[in-house]
Amino acid sequence: MRKRVPLNAIRAFEAVARNTSVARAADELCVTPTAVSHQIRLLEEFLQVELFVRKNSRIYPTPDAVANMTRVSQALDLIDEAVASLGAVRDDSHLRLAVSAPASLASLWLVPRLGHFLACEPDVDLSLRTFLNRRDAESQDTDIRICPWAEGVSGLHSEPLVEEASVPVCAPELLARYDGDRAETLRRAPLIHVDRAPSGYEGDYPDWARYIGEYGAIRRDVGHGLRFNQSSQAVEAALSGVGVLLGRSLLIQKALEDGRLVPVAETFPARVPYYLQSPYNSKSRQMLQKFKDWLFENVRTAPIAVAA
Repeated sequence: MRKRVPLNAIRAFEAVARNTSVARAADELCVTPTAVSHQIRLLEEFLQVELFVRKNSRIYPTPDAVANMTRVSQALDLIDEAVASLGAVRDDSHLRLAVSAPASLASLWLVPRLGHFLACEPDVDLSLRTFLNRRDAESQDTDIRICPWAEGVSGLHSEPLVEEASVPVCAPELLARYDGDRAETLRRAPLIHVDRAPSGYEGDYPDWARYIGEYGAIRRDVGHGLRFNQSSQAVEAALSGVGVLLGRSLLIQKALEDGRLVPVAETFPARVPYYLQSPYNSKSRQMLQKFKDWLFENVRTAPIAVAA
């Protein structure tokens, strides 16, 4: 057990020794000279030594006091720094926000827009985690999840965010090779495919066979073409001009706005819904609501995609 040291008396001793004046020490400590003198007497009784000598109305530290003066001052400085550091520690859990989203949606839609949210909420400590399947998604400890399934684990609130459409798109230079004829481009240009996971975690998006079949386009090689297992890679391929992609509206939104991709046929009528899932109780409740509001505002401005 530590010895109970009279800290106020030690502060009085250090101030008097440094100022060689009880009055100046009292002003510094915001107490009366009488209180300082009382603290000095307490410390001398505690230590059983004399710490000061008084001469001609002045007060001077003894040689032993002078010898220890520097160490006492340093110790008080350390205490002050520690107290200041403790005061600076605060519970900022309400400013931390962990978000998870499908990898392609995160890289092509969410990440390019996060700068705006961070500019509006500069104090937030946001972490983004991505997933490639539902099992990975539900193993992540996050405050909010964007996903294409409505049902969630117990304790999670699920609400609709947006419905995403599918539309055939290609780079303008590819369309130009077919003289700007969209129907001819769809009939003859190479097709870009996305081989989706059997789990359907990405949602029930149409493939080319389904699209061509429902729209009655004349094309026999519907299964032929470049194939990817992630939508983000397929979008990059379309941007490079290698073929026509049945693109997801959120993933191609920026490229459509910039003119780097252009539609070549009608939007597929069926929509794939996205949901927000979050705990009913969260330390980040206020920041979570701000992020939700920001997401809803962004999906409302998304072309083709339909806000829920």
